Amino acid sequence: MSRDITVEVDLPHPPALVWSALTDPEALATWLMPVEDFAPVVGQKFVLRAKPMPGWDGIVHCEVTEVDEPHVLTYAWRGSAMRHTTTVRWQLSAVDNGTRLRLEHNGFTGLAGLLLQFMHSTGWRRIVRTRLAGHLGSTVT
Repeated sequence: MSRDITVEVDLPHPPALVWSALTDPEALATWLMPVEDFAPVVGQKFVLRAKPMPGWDGIVHCEVTEVDEPHVLTYAWRGSAMRHTTTVRWQLSAVDNGTRLRLEHNGFTGLAGLLLQFMHSTGWRRIVRTRLAGHLGSTVT
């Protein structure tokens, strides 16, 4: 059984600006995690680094799997504590006052997946609603 995460917010910025926040390595370092070797190109492997904590070395190995600028960015996501690779998908849609951003993080399976899904769900909500929105200089609706 798979447990999925979905976070959706409306941001008062055009899709191109939100896309830049999702794809610029310097921007990613301010609101997500420092990143090594990222480029929005299918097949590009990259690493995200966070502060290590018990049971996790702080490293997430990723690979870009889909790019449709400025609408969709998808990548495989596998932290050191994860048995299975999961998928992170960002979808941007223009709305009257800016951009509707939808994050989906899919592929959490099994009992360990239940715990990882819970931890990631809490983190993604905070990251999208607070850190990304703050980076863009906005609040979310």
